Amino acid sequence: MATTRDMRAAYVLLGLFVFAVVSQVVDLAAGAQEVGVRVAVIVVAAVGVAATGVWIARQKRVPPPAPRQFTPAPEEAPEDPGTAGTTSMRG
Repeated sequence: MATTRDMRAAYVLLGLFVFAVVSQVVDLAAGAQEVGVRVAVIVVAAVGVAATGVWIARQKRVPPPAPRQFTPAPEEAPEDPGTAGTTSMRG
């Protein structure tokens, strides 16, 4: 599945948030100091995971935009009178 640059960035951001949560939980389990700061990082990163996950889920439900047309559609094209509309020709 091809992803756009925005979607790749969202997945990278999601991965960073998950990494932050996991690393802080492992540090707390190992008996690290500064418990309050680590819990704050866990909470902020968990909210980031939730927000990014919701954004990714919403982006998957939205259909991709239609490709742009470089030529006008037949009903939008100006009428071309051709050579019949010319009044005179230089010769």
